[in-house]
Amino acid sequence: MDISLVDRGREGELLLQGSMDAKSEPGTERIFDEMTRRYDHLILNMAGVDYVFSPGLRLLKSTHLAMQKKGGELTVAYVSKPVMEVLELAGFSGLLHFEHSS
Repeated sequence: MDISLVDRGREGELLLQGSMDAKSEPGTERIFDEMTRRYDHLILNMAGVDYVFSPGLRLLKSTHLAMQKKGGELTVAYVSKPVMEVLELAGFSGLLHFEHSS
């Protein structure tokens, strides 16, 4: 998974590219942890994400919970239809805040 950061002060946007899977998860988890500590509002721009496997689902949930615990906000944006189907099947449609999804 390739990750780029757009820093907007108290808000950060992570531009994600690739699959959220076990292979990418350790490095991605470190970045997500750092970003949850750094920003009050974190946006995960998933326009470039082609698939989310179970480690990616766990990471989305833990990031959501970490932001919620600190009183911050997590937004998941630009989710493709196939990835949204996976998130819906996993029960994430009621858990996460989505914007600009297909």
